[in-house]
Amino acid sequence: MPQFDVMLNKRFSRRNLFRGAGALGLGLAAAQVLDFSTAPLMRAAAAGSESVQDIINIAATAEQLAVTLLGGAVSQAMMGKYNKPIPDPVIAILQAARAEEQYHLDYLTAAGAKPLTSTFTIPDPKLLTDYDTLFGTIVALEAAFIAAYTAAMAEFTQMGQPELVKVAYQIGAVEAEHRVLANYALGTRPANDLAFEANAFATVGDAAAALQQLGFIGGSGTKIDYPGPGMIVTSGVENTQPGGPAVGCVAPGTMPPPAMQPSPNPGCDFFIETGHNLCHGFRAYWWQYGGLPIFGYPITEEMQENGHTVQYFERARFEWHPGEWPDRYDVELGLLGDMLADAKNLRGTAPFQRASASHAPGSVYFKQTGHNLGGGFKSYWDTFGGLAIFGYPISEELQENGVTVQYFERQRFEWHPGAWPARFDVLLSRLGAEYWATMHA
Repeated sequence: MPQFDVMLNKRFSRRNLFRGAGALGLGLAAAQVLDFSTAPLMRAAAAGSESVQDIINIAATAEQLAVTLLGGAVSQAMMGKYNKPIPDPVIAILQAARAEEQYHLDYLTAAGAKPLTSTFTIPDPKLLTDYDTLFGTIVALEAAFIAAYTAAMAEFTQMGQPELVKVAYQIGAVEAEHRVLANYALGTRPANDLAFEANAFATVGDAAAALQQLGFIGGSGTKIDYPGPGMIVTSGVENTQPGGPAVGCVAPGTMPPPAMQPSPNPGCDFFIETGHNLCHGFRAYWWQYGGLPIFGYPITEEMQENGHTVQYFERARFEWHPGEWPDRYDVELGLLGDMLADAKNLRGTAPFQRASASHAPGSVYFKQTGHNLGGGFKSYWDTFGGLAIFGYPISEELQENGVTVQYFERQRFEWHPGAWPARFDVLLSRLGAEYWATMHA
């Protein structure tokens, strides 16, 4: 299908689905179309700041799509609905592929993934009746899925998550096997025709846009629902869990692996998404003053820096200062906004120079730093933490990578209209992860 090949050679704006079907078919249950403008992942993927939770949520959604469509393809084939008979050995291959996708889904949900939707669409009715259209589409989609897993491996590497890099590779290799089998069914020789995979996507969210734009998510075609695992045919399917020895290698400039892999500690919250614990006063502060949306997941264990106990999170650094702020559990937040502005040599640029007081309606001028705060950024600042959580503004609004942002002592606000309406269209940058990576570059 040429339209798939054209789209795979382009970059996509970040959206909301990671990877999809191993084959295409008919799901029989109709459902309402999902409104993706308010999907939780939109606010992260749109900013290129996908977390582990974002990625596994996308993956689980796509695994549901895969199981649904593969089951439909098998049903259509067994009823003789295709214009060219699908041989029994090929049907068995499709059944095994469906089982593999269900094992992927089971693993992801056990790890805490939450699918974003169970409703999908079939954009081309020929997928249900035409042999060559079915397997040609499988080949093109599998190329996209393999590229998506390649992007996931790069993102997990940047996050310092070598075990997740390994799992992404293990699943991506299975998708490559599915593509070879689809090529073989089409009569393509050699069926395995690439020496190196195409690096088509920069992020998992880039791959998401392809499936949405092609109409498999929220499209105008036949609406289908994930029916559950149903009858899984496991004949010949082995290695149903991503086992193997643990790995501890990361790319230069990213978070180094700990000497020992963290494990759950009694009395602590252990986050499987990043493999780290949250304990004691830091735990109480995290839950009381913002939790996941404000601080993100822990990306380190507690450690010593400059004589203080600290812990890094995706969007913050907690510092333990006993007795200095008792009503906030003796915790102070690191001045990551200040430190990143210094590290990026932004202090001499115009947006960071002291500004005059603004007369814009509803805006506030902070003489302490000489900067204004207004509009949606002010609404977010007032509602979700104010001075204690974010600090004073240290810049005016400015443009970075095509996005309106503003720096604060402890954070950087990003403006993404429509991405998260309940939070005033504001996304907090992953400054904790960014600063940690800068420290270890």
